[in-house]
Amino acid sequence: MEDVINSWEEKKLWQKISFFADLKNSKYINRKSIPMLKKYVTRFGDMKPRKYTHNWVSVQKKLRKEIIRARNFGLIEFIKQ
Repeated sequence: MEDVINSWEEKKLWQKISFFADLKNSKYINRKSIPMLKKYVTRFGDMKPRKYTHNWVSVQKKLRKEIIRARNFGLIEFIKQ
């Protein structure tokens, strides 16, 4: 998992290609991958919109569902203070 996150960090500035554009990376969307999910949450605790994440609609829906699940299990805060 750490190798995937490190390769994701190598994305060039202003590159509009999503990490999940490759279908083999969609298996990393789950409620247990907290560092991955925190990248899609703003500093106030809201989910980042698709306009900024550059994800496909289906991927954005999966991310939203997993973020909500992680919040319900108490892995991610609802509101950051």
